[in-house]
Amino acid sequence: MNIIITYKEISDFIEHKFKIRPTFSSVNKNILNVSYKPVAFIPSIDIKFVIDEISDDSVSISYDCSAAAALMIAGVVTYLNENIPNGVDVNTTDRKVKIYPQQIEQVEKALEYVALSDITFDENSINIALLLI
Repeated sequence: MNIIITYKEISDFIEHKFKIRPTFSSVNKNILNVSYKPVAFIPSIDIKFVIDEISDDSVSISYDCSAAAALMIAGVVTYLNENIPNGVDVNTTDRKVKIYPQQIEQVEKALEYVALSDITFDENSINIALLLI
């Protein structure tokens, strides 16, 4: 089973919820660039996400960005700490995110029927492969 989420869908959702519109582009099947330009005279904020590993119980993601962007991310993570769902561990020092899908309440029920197989990026979308169990 495959789930395809287009970058346009994600940008539209973020714009609707937060009034900003990031752009997405894939570098290869494991690396996604996310960019946001706040205003005309401020440089864009670019973050590169890398799918490091997918196992039966977790997804490991690392990110690379400028020092200024890393400080902003650390501040946002600290501010939102209580709102980050159980099952998502963000290590801003090492710039790593570890996701444990079975511990996330919103996906826990679905994982009774499917298992995460792969996450890839292509020209227009994020592709999530699931196996029926």
